[in-house]
Amino acid sequence: MSAISARFLPVEGGDNTHLISAMRGHNQSAGGHPILETDRLKLVAMEKDDVEQMSRWDESPDVRKYFVANAYALSEPEREKEMFDTWLEETEKGVMCFYKVVLKKGVAAKRGKERPIGMAGWHQTGDIPGRYELWLYIAEGKWLNKGLGTEIVKELTRALFECYGAHTVMLCWHAYNLRGRRCYIDKCGFKYEARRREATSWEGEYFDMEIASITREEYKRLKKDGVYGDT
Repeated sequence: MSAISARFLPVEGGDNTHLISAMRGHNQSAGGHPILETDRLKLVAMEKDDVEQMSRWDESPDVRKYFVANAYALSEPEREKEMFDTWLEETEKGVMCFYKVVLKKGVAAKRGKERPIGMAGWHQTGDIPGRYELWLYIAEGKWLNKGLGTEIVKELTRALFECYGAHTVMLCWHAYNLRGRRCYIDKCGFKYEARRREATSWEGEYFDMEIASITREEYKRLKKDGVYGDT
């Protein structure tokens, strides 16, 4: 099974400290970012204790193929730990946020506990204010094909427009990730934008990357049409 995933392209961005400060007092996780929730999921900002779990997920064949199969992947546990302090600093500025995706109590089983199943996040891109790129993966194979990827994309997109003042939200994915393409374009209303030829490699072969985005005006129309209603 292939993982629902999208990758971000890290680029220097601005500072959203004023937005993070405005959210103080709301239900928050690390760095002052709000805890995001859907009917079945909670998205909680990652903390240092989560790095070991992330490193284990990075070794999953599905995650490696559909998420970290590219030159800028941080797949080495030692490097991930070294980078975490930088990520946390950027998170506190509001330039980026790494979320742990957690199944709510009772979703996995009637009396089940909360259970982490993957990661998601966003990164401010470029020097133009209001441009963001989001990414995600579901690392636990048994939770694929259940609409959870769509819930994650919609909730992150909604948060970026409603909480962070986004003007444009984009994402990119490996061209062979047809599952992801259906999620982003068919279910979440992103518009196909471009194809980067042979921009990633996997097992000795080069593959294209695809890019899609959604603008604030498009988001407003989709929200009015019910696409971005309750998740």
